[in-house]
Amino acid sequence: ARRRLRLTGRLEPGSELRSGALVWPVYDEPVPDCAKRSTDGRRGWTENAVVLSVSAEDVDGTARDILVVEETLPGVAVRHQALPMALGPRRPPPTAGITAAIASVARDVALKLPEIPPQPAIDILRRRPPRTLSGRALPTVGDGPQGPARAIVEALLDLDDSYLAVQGPPGTGKTHTGARVIRALVERGWRVGVVAQSHAVVENMLTALVEAGVPPAQIGKKPSTPDAPGGASTSTAAVPWQVISSDARFPAFYSSQASGYVVGGTAWDFTNAKRLPDRPLDLLVIDEAGQFALANTIAVSTAARNLLLLGDPQQLPQVSQGRHPEPVDRSALGWLADGHDTLPAELGYFLAHTWRMHPALCDAVSNLSYEGRLTSMPCTAERSLEGIAPGLRCVMLHHEGNAVASAEEADEVVRQVQDLMGRRWRDPAADVDRPLEPADVLVVAAYNAQVWRVRRALAAAGLADIAVGTVDLFQGRQAPVVIVTTAASSAADVPRGMEFLLNRNRVNVAVSRGQWCAVVVRSTGLTDYLPSRPENLAELGAFIGLCARST
Repeated sequence: ARRRLRLTGRLEPGSELRSGALVWPVYDEPVPDCAKRSTDGRRGWTENAVVLSVSAEDVDGTARDILVVEETLPGVAVRHQALPMALGPRRPPPTAGITAAIASVARDVALKLPEIPPQPAIDILRRRPPRTLSGRALPTVGDGPQGPARAIVEALLDLDDSYLAVQGPPGTGKTHTGARVIRALVERGWRVGVVAQSHAVVENMLTALVEAGVPPAQIGKKPSTPDAPGGASTSTAAVPWQVISSDARFPAFYSSQASGYVVGGTAWDFTNAKRLPDRPLDLLVIDEAGQFALANTIAVSTAARNLLLLGDPQQLPQVSQGRHPEPVDRSALGWLADGHDTLPAELGYFLAHTWRMHPALCDAVSNLSYEGRLTSMPCTAERSLEGIAPGLRCVMLHHEGNAVASAEEADEVVRQVQDLMGRRWRDPAADVDRPLEPADVLVVAAYNAQVWRVRRALAAAGLADIAVGTVDLFQGRQAPVVIVTTAASSAADVPRGMEFLLNRNRVNVAVSRGQWCAVVVRSTGLTDYLPSRPENLAELGAFIGLCARST
């Protein structure tokens, strides 16, 4: 037996709860007979519900999120009429293997004291420069588009049970570079693993490897299910690599490889002895290492001789949450950067040239998040958008009493989009010369309620094809123009604090989606407050500075 429930409430800002998510309905007393309870808890919960849709509407003049959830009765449970008072996340995945891997690193260090054994995660924890076989410093990056990849390959070939970090800001070709590096190593016979926080990130890199020329027969990955750690995999019917259907099939994949190969997975895969070769891999690539917890980095380091960290700590933090003691709750790259916006040169490489942003827009982003080190490739200056100046523009509106949705800002977004449509967009490098289309604009809203408010306003204006979402939805995407709407009228109206709304990483990701320009739509009173913590004052100053650079 199953039923559908329509729930009205408010999603947490930045929530990843969307269609297909598995959730646990929570019940007040009287708790249904089929619900589970803790030993002395008053409430109960069931474990068989899935989100079918997420939308929003105005309820008594206030924007509220609307979720439609399908709940299934377990076994032969008796039907009931009770309604849930909340939704909770499902049971977290078991972490016994990850915990055991971390403990094994600790034991190895303890047994060899006072000497510190050569181990990549220990080098990361100590923030020491990568240890090389030659004893030399890291190679310098040569000229040309392939200069970074060649330097990274040369550095990895010289690693001595250590690590190498690579920070790739938006549009710098981190995945492209990483795929070329892995291909060069596989051609030399290296056995390489690719790990990330989610299956989607891993599979994105595996797809790039196939496009880079790594034979599909030399790439393997076990698919996952929606309720497994890291989310669901791509449909196995569509993947270009070898599908390893079960743990028992891993030995056959490894034995079939005459030389180098690549195997992908999450932290659960690389801490499971049944899914690993008999001896450690030559290299484990941690993709999106700006989202990969330091604790998990220690765990997966047991699977390989060397680690390559690819990512950017200045973008969104990890989306799935875990409880790790400070400081191993930080990301691997965030730990290495140690308060700097860019990676110290002695620890690895900073990809300094973006292929995405026009120099005027790149300048604003570079000063916001990259200490002025990020620059644009010359081809980005050859683009043009008729009648619109490149760079960042800030539109200030006066409105009051808005918390997570603003009709005034939604109307301004519509005006901005209407003004853009039909203007001539030229990008010689991509052989594009045509009028601007709906697909050329992204609208980024801070809150789910504003997403739905803007979508309704655009639809009413005949612009329903414009993509609107929170910044979490658009990470990795780009468009000629991005419009950002903050919605809140003032700090006093913000329900979860300004540290979320003006978070520098979130602002960076939102603005850097643009190729030609970014438009920030905000309230005049949004920044009229004084934070109580120094780090929040710094983020307020960064946002004010960004708006001050408006063209």
